[in-house]
Amino acid sequence: MILVVHFLKNLRKIILYPILFFLSYVWRILHQFRIMFGRYEKMPIPIVCVGNITLGGAGKTPTVIFLANYLQKNNIEAHVVSRGYGRKFKDSVLVDQTTHSAYEVGDEPLLISKYAKVWVSKKKKEGILKAFRAGAELVLLDDGHQNFSISKDINILVLDAEVNLATEKIFPLGNLREHPQSAINRADFLIPIGSADSNKNLEEPFFHNYNDQIIKGKFVPYIIPKLRKRKLVAFCGIGRPEKFFSMLKELNLDIIQEYSFPDHHFYSEEQLTKICDLATKNNALVVSTEKDFVKIPTTFQKKIHAIGIELHLSKNKKLLLELKNLVR
Repeated sequence: MILVVHFLKNLRKIILYPILFFLSYVWRILHQFRIMFGRYEKMPIPIVCVGNITLGGAGKTPTVIFLANYLQKNNIEAHVVSRGYGRKFKDSVLVDQTTHSAYEVGDEPLLISKYAKVWVSKKKKEGILKAFRAGAELVLLDDGHQNFSISKDINILVLDAEVNLATEKIFPLGNLREHPQSAINRADFLIPIGSADSNKNLEEPFFHNYNDQIIKGKFVPYIIPKLRKRKLVAFCGIGRPEKFFSMLKELNLDIIQEYSFPDHHFYSEEQLTKICDLATKNNALVVSTEKDFVKIPTTFQKKIHAIGIELHLSKNKKLLLELKNLVR
């Protein structure tokens, strides 16, 4: 029986591969046309774009939060414009964390709204103009590297340093939004986020001649003392769940069970009850990410601890100086 199942899986791959390969090729051709024939419309205020190459999991949201905090400390009124993946609202709206839910505006915009004013808008231009009219001096464009309707003043490409771009395939064969070289060529700054060991992937040919634009980053988590003394049940629904779990293990936390869900997943009461019940039976605590925490009902939030992270960047003076210069 096992051999039959294995055979059927391989047969499915063989049949699907030519179709996915063709679709991937078409995707790549259409993307090149979008680059060539983009409008690149100039906006009335500076636009700083934060994007990535992969379909989630690179660290884009923490990067936006880092930049928003920096600009705020320097008295620069920066607003964030985001599409708000999976949101209910279709019109452009200013996120209000006291009244909006992640279901209405998206999980990432709701998380970012703790640090800056966030506009969710399907159309980038509309969101930017609303931010401008509301007093923004600069807009952080969340996830806009593959959008060519707007002209950007600074393009920041966030990379998962643990992903070897040379072996990845373009969607739908793989998780790449476009060819790595194409994305890197359009970037003013590259922020690979990961451990020192993972930075060996930066030796790939894609990064040759881009050393001056690379700013290495790493995540530093906030761990409250009591989490270090207890058993933990961990769950998350992010682009690469294994990154969250491995981070916890590297901190020598006692993880007795892991639950992973799709990116942007909205949890049912049944799922959360199952996780919390398991923790109770094992005298354990439940932990998740901040991005997941904003989607959890208040009744369950009391039982769950969000693990916050802070992005630390090396050699970032050039980037920070250019940000300041945009509004002088």
